[in-house]
Amino acid sequence: MNKLITSYLIVFGLIASTTLSAQDRFKDKVFTDVKVTSNVTYGWNHTVLGWGGTPPLPVDSLKMDVYEPLNDTMGERPLIIMMHAGSFLPKGLNTLPFGNKNDSSLVEICKQFAQRGYVAAAINYRLGWNPLGNQEEKASTIINAVYKSMQDGKAAVRYFRKDAATANMFKIDPDKVVLGGSNSGGYAALATGALDKSSELNLFKFLDGNGAPYVNTAIWGDFDGDNGTAGFAYYNHPGYDSDPQMILNMGGAMGDSSWIEAGEVPMISFHGVADALTPYNTAIVIVASTGDPIVEVSGSLDLSLRATRLGNQDWNEMSLTDAISVEARSRSAAYGLYPFPGAANGFEPWGWYSSSDPNTVQPPNGTGFGSAANPVASKPKALLYIDTIMGYFCPRAVNVLGLPGNTNPSSVDAPEAESFDLTIAPNPANEFVVLKSKAGLKTVQLFDITGKSVLTVQANNQNRVVIDRNNLPSGFYLINAEVGETTVIQKLILK
Repeated sequence: MNKLITSYLIVFGLIASTTLSAQDRFKDKVFTDVKVTSNVTYGWNHTVLGWGGTPPLPVDSLKMDVYEPLNDTMGERPLIIMMHAGSFLPKGLNTLPFGNKNDSSLVEICKQFAQRGYVAAAINYRLGWNPLGNQEEKASTIINAVYKSMQDGKAAVRYFRKDAATANMFKIDPDKVVLGGSNSGGYAALATGALDKSSELNLFKFLDGNGAPYVNTAIWGDFDGDNGTAGFAYYNHPGYDSDPQMILNMGGAMGDSSWIEAGEVPMISFHGVADALTPYNTAIVIVASTGDPIVEVSGSLDLSLRATRLGNQDWNEMSLTDAISVEARSRSAAYGLYPFPGAANGFEPWGWYSSSDPNTVQPPNGTGFGSAANPVASKPKALLYIDTIMGYFCPRAVNVLGLPGNTNPSSVDAPEAESFDLTIAPNPANEFVVLKSKAGLKTVQLFDITGKSVLTVQANNQNRVVIDRNNLPSGFYLINAEVGETTVIQKLILK
């Protein structure tokens, strides 16, 4: 693993740092001081349906803390909204030392985003499901919890877009919005990026014993929270778009990878490859408080592979040659995935916890205080993870959002690539390779080192072709591609 440098946040002084060049904004810390506006009401909604059919309580406010770079003169800043971890249960009830917008991980991450010139918001969202019920009750109530948290995340997006169009208090760019989350917050963010069709709620694993979907949209409203039943659902900030331009997932999973379709927003994921609670690939998710299985979900590896194959992770990945990017590509063929090995086999490894919290533990010979799921937690350890998260995420956010300093020729601020250009990625490749050309691909042939043709694909003037490795051995190959009226030959390495 590449050597990481611990990054400690310092928030003091009155003048923003200007020692770094302008093109490093959004990647590096260019501000030392951060302004925090606490407990901003971004919406209202009825509390989550209780156990045993208990009806929702009256409307309650949804709060967030907003982090901004102090003394910033930029009129429109990209926005990153973050959703906390906590197993969709209130802090304490979830038997974890975290579970709201004040979690150490969210506070640190939002401050570090603000230091890089973003506006960041840590939001609370509706919580509640029944981890003690039978199998169907557990599955039904937690899927509804994810659904409502997704609605709340979208309400926060609409709040900021409404603010940009009216009071403009937070000076965000409404066309550059990221929704992210840690663990359970990651589930909500991922659902926001991909769950958009009623058929996706009708998969067999999401149906009750009578064949009805666990999520009743007639009661709880549509994906944005609109058209629900009075007394159960409230729709905030109508008339504004709910969809972010990018998703940040830290240790979460998706109800099913089939939710991801071509053309949906890019996703950046961080995940422990041996996470015992939320699977790295596709498996049954485990309840943190009880250890019981709930429902099959798709973790960061499988959803990132699918998004890569569909062309959604289109930010000119191979232009990012920093050590963290190179390390990530050596571990997975999926774009937008940083797999944490070994030590990340724990819930919320980028957080640290108070010794006074009754749900903390201190393991024998351990440092710091952790949870039962992540026992060896300490601030220095957490900051190492956050350092990597920032180093991997920020350059990709710059490319996806078209921010100053981007290296993506398809982003809004970059020149168009020449029409005959051919891109081949990943290269070196593990499982598959993607060829793209605006001029259209006709025929693609693959030759081994002896000159033997081992694969021919008729591309029929498509702009994008995915070639699966199948059983081809490792080694050097030549790709011969008819691109428009030109034949292009390039090297390919299969690892």
